Amino acid sequence: MQNKTGKNLYEILGIDEDADEREIKIAYRKLAKKYHPDVNKTDPNAKEKFIEIKEAYETLKDPQSREEYDYQRKHGTYENLRDIYGRHEFNHIRDILREIFGQQSRASYNRPPPEGMYI
Repeated sequence: MQNKTGKNLYEILGIDEDADEREIKIAYRKLAKKYHPDVNKTDPNAKEKFIEIKEAYETLKDPQSREEYDYQRKHGTYENLRDIYGRHEFNHIRDILREIFGQQSRASYNRPPPEGMYI
């Protein structure tokens, strides 16, 4: 969950990292009103600024996407264990092991023992 600008989303909205949903919403509305392209026609960068503000708000308003963003900022990676295990099924591991060790070992398991083995 990397924002396109690479900037800190909390700084874009001008809020603290421990801000609650209400503070996020208030900051967004204030900045959106200030930088909305229809309202602020004199600033040529208003549209880009508005898009940046909206992106920050969309990420921080949703608790799950905010958690992912915070995790990414702290650990420098988007992947966390929940994402990895959520996307991959354990059947894939079985398929990988079959490729490594081949099907022969599995086929020998299904064969009956040689005749006369258990006398």
